[in-house]
Amino acid sequence: RSLLEVIRPLVAALALVLAPATALAQATPAASPSPSPSPTPAPSPYFPALGNNDPCTSLSAIVTRPTVTNSVCTVRPNHVLIETGYQNTTASGGGNTIAYPQSLIRVGTAIPALEVDVAPPSLVRTNAGGLTTGTTDVGAGLKYVFGYTPKFNYGGQIFVTAPTGLNGFSAGGSQTTYALQAAYTLSPVFSIAAAAQQASLTNGTARWTSFFPSIVVSASLPNRTSLFGEIAQFSQGAGPGTPTRTQYIFGVNRDLGQRLQLDASVGISPTVSTGKYHYVALGASYYL
Repeated sequence: RSLLEVIRPLVAALALVLAPATALAQATPAASPSPSPSPTPAPSPYFPALGNNDPCTSLSAIVTRPTVTNSVCTVRPNHVLIETGYQNTTASGGGNTIAYPQSLIRVGTAIPALEVDVAPPSLVRTNAGGLTTGTTDVGAGLKYVFGYTPKFNYGGQIFVTAPTGLNGFSAGGSQTTYALQAAYTLSPVFSIAAAAQQASLTNGTARWTSFFPSIVVSASLPNRTSLFGEIAQFSQGAGPGTPTRTQYIFGVNRDLGQRLQLDASVGISPTVSTGKYHYVALGASYYL
């Protein structure tokens, strides 16, 4: 597939995301990762001394997809955030793999800075080496905000998956990922976020660790729209003893009211030694 063929569906998706959508606007509060400030910010549920300077009052500051760099902000108590998406990946050697719904269910707890995360299995279909359909592993974890100021916040996360996937789409063993995240608002328009994550994997008798740092820069536009670009690297990116894989993501998200966010993105990995690929992804997140 040519690069034009890959970009064409993204352009169409971006047009849909950026189109006026007042009919879909909602009327209740929420939040997301790039700082798109809420017009009526609520007092901080974590640190009341911040008053209305809480950086986690926009939907963009809480939603974590579609980047590798997870948001620092957690879902507020007595609320639920459902994130879901579709991804179509093309490998340089040929073959396409699609995955959906890539769901992540995030639940706010009675402890204001703590959330519980659950990842149900996704359906995966590939035509590389013949048509194969299966499901991915299930996972669950915890996420916590350690602290923040009006411009800076930081937190941590632990996430565990179990080898429940079918037809070759499982990691083959348990995987535990530890993450530290931080975000900083550079200006009313630009913000930056970074994460350092380490995954410990087991597959039969094999045991190995993958370290993957990432950094994302976001720009807030009018109409609750944000552009973002990210770079991430994955040590032992294709399994034990393999080279480090690099990945770039570019995309856009838009809040439709204070409950719904749509996103569209393109990802590219130019690392030949771990298998070059590119993908197009679309997603939606809804705050209850």
